Amino acid sequence: MNIGKAKPKKKNHRSLFYRISAWLHLWLGLASGIVIVIICLTGITWSFRDEITDWLNPELKVEYIPGKAMLSPAVLYEKAKKLYPNQEVSFIWRPAGKAAMAGYGKRNSGFILYIHPYTGDIIRKPSFKEEFDFFDWTLNGHRFLWLPSEIGRPVINYSTFIFFITLISGLVLWWPKKWTKAMRKQSFSVKWSAKIKRLNYDLHNVFGFYALIILLVIAMTGMYYGLPWFNKFLYFTTSLGKTDPKKRVELKNTAEYKPERLPEALHIAWNDAIKKTEAKGYYLSVPQDSTETISLFLYPSHRQFYNLQNFSYDRNTGSLLSNSSTHASSFEQADFATKVRKLNYDLHVGSALGGIWGRILYFLISIVGASLPITGFLVWWFKKKKISQPQKK
Repeated sequence: MNIGKAKPKKKNHRSLFYRISAWLHLWLGLASGIVIVIICLTGITWSFRDEITDWLNPELKVEYIPGKAMLSPAVLYEKAKKLYPNQEVSFIWRPAGKAAMAGYGKRNSGFILYIHPYTGDIIRKPSFKEEFDFFDWTLNGHRFLWLPSEIGRPVINYSTFIFFITLISGLVLWWPKKWTKAMRKQSFSVKWSAKIKRLNYDLHNVFGFYALIILLVIAMTGMYYGLPWFNKFLYFTTSLGKTDPKKRVELKNTAEYKPERLPEALHIAWNDAIKKTEAKGYYLSVPQDSTETISLFLYPSHRQFYNLQNFSYDRNTGSLLSNSSTHASSFEQADFATKVRKLNYDLHVGSALGGIWGRILYFLISIVGASLPITGFLVWWFKKKKISQPQKK
């Protein structure tokens, strides 16, 4: 019996393209794996934030009533200001299906007044203390890896780009060399009765293939937010070669700010905005300095954002100002490239594919996405372990 003699390596007949893809898939996957797991798990948690908070806080759930007028954000602003006159109201937010919120300076639950959007009744008062918010913590991990933004943001963004490359290279590795019946069965089905090594390989290979398209969409829509060069590239391709127009900075008010005029300006702005589009929810950004405008976002759909519209108004008079942002025009009036941009968030979380059912599908796909670095590592580990073991004869 000879111990320690390894079998001679078989000659690799794969193409150079395949071998480069295999190398990229392995080392890029190992380098970014833990970050991808965190991105996927925090992403699916955040995407169901509304449903979870509705369940935990049923008193804050207020369904949209067709035909019944909501109290305008101007009325809620005055109510919030009257209740706490020494606090500055920074925003009024009425998510579709929820109570209206008046924020006092910070986007933290401890600084939010919850108001019934139809009756004006106070549902919950703020504590004016910093409160831990699990979903804010989750979003911080999803966007910054719980690191300072200047460090965490590029780590997240380029890990997503690396994940995109590993998905493409994974398809190259998955592609059957020959489309025989046996190879098709191996490529499209999991052998559940197999030993752990083969089962792990199938979970990585087969589930990765079925999840591929949606994972690519999630990765690309994520890169849209984080990588300016990809944002420009996406616009260039979807507009058939047009250069992304440089967006003007939001118009600033140059006239002297007169805070006593703000409530009336808010009324005028709201009455103008609701003539332009249906609103099941809205977000009002209240001017905080001497130059900010009134910024109003209207949400025509329940927990979908592709068709939201953004309007800017003069803070003293409530007159409409020009606005060149992505959401300044309606979805129907937008060109194809702008429609892609408007759809980006809904495509990222799955609500573009049938609302809650699309997000459930994305939940399952993202579980697969989170598992790929783990099963991929185990594929490498099992192979490495086999190579390192001496052969017995």
